[in-house]
Parts: sequence; structure tokens; C-alpha cells
Amino acid sequence: MAQPITSKTVVVTGGSRGIGLGLVKKFLSRNNTVIATSRKSAEAYQLHELRKQYPERLILTDVDTSAAASIAEWAQDMKEARGVKHIDVLVNNAGVYGRRPELLDFEEEDFLFAFRTNSMGPFFVVQQLLKQELMGSTPDLPGGTSLIANISSVVGSNTEKTVSAVMKGGFAYRFGGVWSGGASKAALNVMTTTLARDLAPQGIQVVALHPGYVKTDMT
Repeated sequence: MAQPITSKTVVVTGGSRGIGLGLVKKFLSRNNTVIATSRKSAEAYQLHELRKQYPERLILTDVDTSAAASIAEWAQDMKEARGVKHIDVLVNNAGVYGRRPELLDFEEEDFLFAFRTNSMGPFFVVQQLLKQELMGSTPDLPGGTSLIANISSVVGSNTEKTVSAVMKGGFAYRFGGVWSGGASKAALNVMTTTLARDLAPQGIQVVALHPGYVKTDMT
């Protein structure tokens, strides 16, 4: 049986609301130190309330996970300014659906917006944390291990069961916007399997998680 994650350093991207906020709360309740990211942490009011309860174990940081330059700056800040030594768990949760227009109204930027955040963002977060030697086995922590969990979605699945649900107007269809949202999450799934293979020798496990239907402001 899997053991609960306790007394670790955990990063949750998109931690200011929805699934991300729920994960932040759960990790904190299990004595973890949590680094929660959002685009504008000053406006993440629920996180600020949480920090009153966990002042020593909740760190709020700003990063735009749709921009590689912002991610690089953030990762460097984690190590150099905030003194983070090692990240045990990374949850790539930040994601978007974006606009949900009809097929004939879809524009190039609709695809780019979804792919930058849902596919490219998680990749560059991993890349930059590796560049800062903050994950897995590192010079400062030989034999260290890390877990990367990429939050995916049913709309990124291309199984017969999922496609059937879409065609019949079922669960996935009701979300709309599957043109970009589904394609970008499918790309995330493929990237997850590739990262899992490539990073295993460094002591890093990579998985994709589909949390099921969760009622948030995105749904």
C-alpha cells in the first residue's frame, strides 16, 4: 500500500484555487513544506489565509507557467533567494481550458494558449528545476529521489471509451473546448511517459494523474 507523503518539500503549480488549492491544503495537513505558485500571489487570498495557519511551511511564489522565461527566473529564485535545497514532490497542476468556441470560430491563439500552459509549461518547470539541481539525485543529495505528478484530464484521453463519450455528448463533450484543451492534455500525457523513461536513472518518478470530475471555477 502506498504511503502518504509527509514531511517533504512539495511544489504545487496553480495552487491558488481549485484542485491546486485542495492539494496545498492536504499536503500542509500532512506536515509537508509547500511551495504554492500562482500568477499573482498577492491576490491569492485563500493562500494568504492558509499561511496564517502555516507560516513556516507555506511559501507563496509568483510564476507565469505559460512563459519559459518566467519559469527560469522562478526556478533560479527558488534556489538562490529562497534557499530551497531539494524538491521531493512536484505537482504540475496549473492548467487552462481557454476559450471554448465552435470549430469554425477557433483561432491560432486558442491552441497556443492551451499548449503553452498545459504542455510546454510543465516541461519547462521540470527542465528548469533540473538545471538548478533541485530534483532527484543531485551533487548535494546523492541518491535523492523525487516524484513528478502531471495533472491531466479525461479530455486528453484517446481511448475508445472516452471518444465514445465525446461522440455521444457525454462527460468530456460537456466541457467544450476539447480542440485545444484535449490536444494539449494528450501532449502532456505523451510527455509524461517520455520524462518517466528519461528521468528514471536520476531517481525521478513521473506520473500523470486524472483526478476525475472536480467542481471548480473551470468546470
